[in-house]
Amino acid sequence: MSLLNSIDRDHVLTAIETWDAAGGANYMLVRGGVSTHVLLPHGREYDAAAIAGIAHGLATGRTLTPADIPGGSAGASKALTRLGFDIRDDSPPSERVPGTRAVAPRTRSTSPRSTTTRNTGTPRPTRVAASDKPVTLCPRCFIAVPATGICDNCD
Repeated sequence: MSLLNSIDRDHVLTAIETWDAAGGANYMLVRGGVSTHVLLPHGREYDAAAIAGIAHGLATGRTLTPADIPGGSAGASKALTRLGFDIRDDSPPSERVPGTRAVAPRTRSTSPRSTTTRNTGTPRPTRVAASDKPVTLCPRCFIAVPATGICDNCD
């Protein structure tokens, strides 16, 4: 059971209103404008993971950071798509979430390409993002257990 199963469409719409009222448009600028999954309601763009985290806070009283969401922004994207929202997936093709769409195809440049080749050598090791690490859930309330290993809600 995902942490985001507790949110519904109304929570997400309220989260968007809360985001706008708090001046959240600057959030992506502060983060460097990097968001691989973009929520697209009413022709505006929002960070899908941030909105899902706020919606979770409205539903349960515990706001999640994008790093707290199982699967990160891809997990948030799946939950928001399930609720009927449009998501633009800007991640590389190998990491795309089913049900989301990529940005419009890019047109080819007319500038000449370089004919030099790169020596790839050995492949780089794959890094695991903090958001991809497994989250321990409480078996009674299904809330993420903190590093202490003791559920804040149940114990």
